[in-house]
Amino acid sequence: MADYTGCKCPVCQQPFSDGDDVVVCPECGAPYHRACYQKNAGCLFADRHAPGFEWKPAPGEMPNRETASASQDEIACPACGAMNPAGGLFCESCGAPLRAGGPRYAPGSGPAASGPASYGPAAGPQGYSYTDAQQAAPGMLHPDEDLGGVKARDWAAFLGPNAGYYLMNFKRMAVTGQKLAISFSAFFFGPFYFFYRKMWLPAAIFLTLDVFGVYIPQLLQFLVLADSSLVAGLDLNVFSVVLNVLRVVNLAVQFAAGLFAVYWYRHIGEKRIARTLQSCSPAEAPAALAKAGGVSVIALVVSLSVVFGIYLLLSFMALAPMMAAPLAGLAV
Repeated sequence: MADYTGCKCPVCQQPFSDGDDVVVCPECGAPYHRACYQKNAGCLFADRHAPGFEWKPAPGEMPNRETASASQDEIACPACGAMNPAGGLFCESCGAPLRAGGPRYAPGSGPAASGPASYGPAAGPQGYSYTDAQQAAPGMLHPDEDLGGVKARDWAAFLGPNAGYYLMNFKRMAVTGQKLAISFSAFFFGPFYFFYRKMWLPAAIFLTLDVFGVYIPQLLQFLVLADSSLVAGLDLNVFSVVLNVLRVVNLAVQFAAGLFAVYWYRHIGEKRIARTLQSCSPAEAPAALAKAGGVSVIALVVSLSVVFGIYLLLSFMALAPMMAAPLAGLAV
C-alpha cells in the first residue's frame, strides 16, 4: 500500500502521520483514518463512485513516492499533483496546463477550489471543477472546449509562446462574437508581428502599405528638405497635404492591426489547424501543430533585413545624384 503521509484525511482534514491506522476506499482509493471512515459510515465520495473514478491528492499533497513511485514517463501536474503522460499538454485529472505558458484559471475557481479530492479523466462534470464554475469564471478553459471549431488542446499545441493570452481572447470571441482584441505588438511592429506569427498574407499586405505609405513618403520628405533636384518639380503644398493624409492613413492602419490582429490570427489558425489534423494521425498531431503554428524568428529577421535593405537602396538612389554633382566639379 502507498504511504499517504502528508495527505489529508477527507473527513477530518488532518494530515496522515506515521503510525496512523489508514483505510482505503475500495471503490475510488481515497484514504481515511479508520475512525473517520467508520464515523462517516463509508466513503465521503460515495455519490461519485463509478467505473474509472479514482481519488487524487489535493494540490500540494503527494503520497510518499518511495513506496508509490511514478514512472519516468510521467510528470506531476503543478496544480493537483496527479501524474500524467510526459507528452501531455493538460492534466488528465483537473485540466490544468502541465507546462508554463498555458491558459490560467480564474482566481478561486481553478482545480484547488474543487475541494480536498479530485478525480480521473472519466470523472466528468462531478469531478471537474471547470464544469461547475464555467459560468461564474468565464476565464477558465477545458482542454476539450471548442473555440471556433478547434479544441483548446489543439490551439495550445499550435500557438506556442504566449498561448494563454490568445486562448483567453479566442474564448471571449467565441462566446461574445466580438472581433476586437488589443495587440500592442501588432500596433507597434505592424508587418513584423505578422511575419513572426507566420501570417504571411497579412504580413505582405501591411509591409506593402508601410513601404508606400511610410518609407517612400519619408524619403521624399528628406529629399525636399535637402533641396534635391529629384523633387524640383514637386508642388510642396500638394506634397504637404498628401503627406498629412498618409500619416492619418498610416495611423488608421496601425490601429486596425492592433485591434484585429488577434481575430485574423484566429481565422488563419483555424484553417491551418484543420488542414494539419487532416494530414496526420492523433499521435502525431501535437508535433505537427507545433510545426504548423508557433513563431518564426527567421521570418522576423529576414523581413527586417529586407525592409532595411530596401530603405538603404532607395536612400542611395536618391542621394547618388546629389553626391555625383560635387564629385564632378572636383574632377573638372
